[in-house]
Amino acid sequence: MKKLILFSALLSLSLVSCGDDDKPEPQPQPVDNTSTLLVGKWDMVTGEVYQDGELVQSGNLSTEGCEYDYFDIKTGGLKDEVYHDEEDCATSNFPGTWTYEATSKMVSLVDEDGYLLEGEIVSINATDIKLKLISDGGDRPEDYGFEVFYYLKK
Repeated sequence: MKKLILFSALLSLSLVSCGDDDKPEPQPQPVDNTSTLLVGKWDMVTGEVYQDGELVQSGNLSTEGCEYDYFDIKTGGLKDEVYHDEEDCATSNFPGTWTYEATSKMVSLVDEDGYLLEGEIVSINATDIKLKLISDGGDRPEDYGFEVFYYLKK
């Protein structure tokens, strides 16, 4: 009987001491594929302006009778930014570069002349982007008490 109690005690100690061998599997880090999703032609469809959390202005961003203005985000960090003239729909292109910073979800678009547009990707999928404007040529909407959002479609 003593041997059975001693054996049971040793067995329970050995089971407790084996607990360190069961290390949890490392969890895979989520992959941010936003840079891949950003590549393509994105029409500037809708804009919204909020003040103190309330929508104060919303509108279609198309120039009447013209196609939508758009960003053409290309692989290799290049971009075109195309706008249509209100009178005859003639296009003006502002080529440059783009970068995306995954930690802050910030996308930066820089024209050849150094003009910088910065936005935070609020949401993105294969066909839609919601972009919060952070800075437009150095002007920050939040400095004026506003939040500006752009909705883009592929």
